[in-house]
Amino acid sequence: MTARDGWRPGLVALDVDGTLVTYEEFHDPPRAAVIDAVRRVRDSGAHVVIATGRSMHSTVSLFDPLGLEEGYAVCSNGAVVVDVATRTPSDVVTFDAGDPVRYFAEQIPDAVLAVEELGRGYRVTGEFPAGDLDGDVVVVKHDDLIARPVTRLVVRWPNGDRERLREIARDSGLPSVDYAIGYTAWLDIMPEGVSKASGLSRVAERLGLTAADAMAVGDGHNDVEMLRWARLGVAMGQAPDDVKAIADQVCGDVEGSGLAALLDTHFATTE
Repeated sequence: MTARDGWRPGLVALDVDGTLVTYEEFHDPPRAAVIDAVRRVRDSGAHVVIATGRSMHSTVSLFDPLGLEEGYAVCSNGAVVVDVATRTPSDVVTFDAGDPVRYFAEQIPDAVLAVEELGRGYRVTGEFPAGDLDGDVVVVKHDDLIARPVTRLVVRWPNGDRERLREIARDSGLPSVDYAIGYTAWLDIMPEGVSKASGLSRVAERLGLTAADAMAVGDGHNDVEMLRWARLGVAMGQAPDDVKAIADQVCGDVEGSGLAALLDTHFATTE
């Protein structure tokens, strides 16, 4: 095995959508080249940690194709840490979504809202666009959405503008929550201080590692914190310019299996 510049990551944090798979491949396993590259990382002794905005339910299906049998995964943008071996949550951060739900329901009446039912699916206030959610999806009233603390609130504005949604979120003035905007008019709302970076920090501590041992790869605005956290933060080639700007490096795009090529520069097999 060879390592670039004399350093090899001990922890490799990988975003899912836009990194391991394309957005059109949401329900599919990664491509063969990506699977092979991730397995080489695992076989080297480095810890592969999925770090995704996906729910736990949507993430565990990736463990078998990638050959992940132990360790941890970071889900729900850092609110949930999953034990890979048992496929159960080992760390969960929740918050009271009452104020955000009331605010966005008033500001954007035609938006649909969702909260995660850990390990099962979602409770939603209306129909989401096809393919947006997986698992069990149950339609409830707004009051039922906030009946108990949640890991994440999703605001989806099917007919809305992404930048306008960002402005509405920015103007909310709501305390104790953080935001992450998607490629579409999709907004994730998490407990304050929760991000993929905070989840990875907890995982690294359990593994006896630090950010100085980590490489993180992602393509979205919800990846910014972890790209800054890791010693080496790598943006995918199709990432927005402002995400690329904060990264230490930019690799090939997801359509060209850029992740596989990147991993092979750090974990290439030599004869």
